[in-house]
Amino acid sequence: MSVTVSLCWGFYLLFGLHVTLGQLAYPESLQTDKSKSNIDGRLPLYSPARCKQHELLYPGDQKDDWICDCAPAALYYPESDACFPAFRRGPCERNEILVLGNDAIIPECIPNACKVDGQIQIHNVCYELGKAGPCPNPQLSYVVGVDPKTLHIDCVKLSISVESRFGDEPKHNYDLTNVEKCARGSKRAVQGRCPS
Repeated sequence: MSVTVSLCWGFYLLFGLHVTLGQLAYPESLQTDKSKSNIDGRLPLYSPARCKQHELLYPGDQKDDWICDCAPAALYYPESDACFPAFRRGPCERNEILVLGNDAIIPECIPNACKVDGQIQIHNVCYELGKAGPCPNPQLSYVVGVDPKTLHIDCVKLSISVESRFGDEPKHNYDLTNVEKCARGSKRAVQGRCPS
């Protein structure tokens, strides 16, 4: 019996799964980039049982320190105490989208010229987010999306989809190469809790 238990734990450790009190979290990336990990090389996890929708579980700088914060290209909206995808309706009124201005800290709702959630206007033409639209090289998986670094609309490389095992949540497309701790628009950045 103890051999079976040891083999099971070895499986979880081998494949990088994080198990805490019956919760399961998945590693967001298997590459180690010190600019995107903490001092011990730990990377963010997708943990729908522990974090809210549009959040990832980020490592802190202490051994057992983990913090739920906004996923890439999602914005923390203090009035709702939640993260929402940029350039989508989120907590805004109908026909509005949530954006973060260049010098702003708190995101705001602005009118959506397309009047359809998930569409954005570029040069007076409405394009659907996540589709090739006007992007060059669609064969290389470039689509209209939000650049997680600038939080502007751009042609971005399509990332993998992560779904909950229950299938009742929408798909989440996270660009795993751009996951940053304390990114602009994140909960910690808005609350002023980012290290200087």
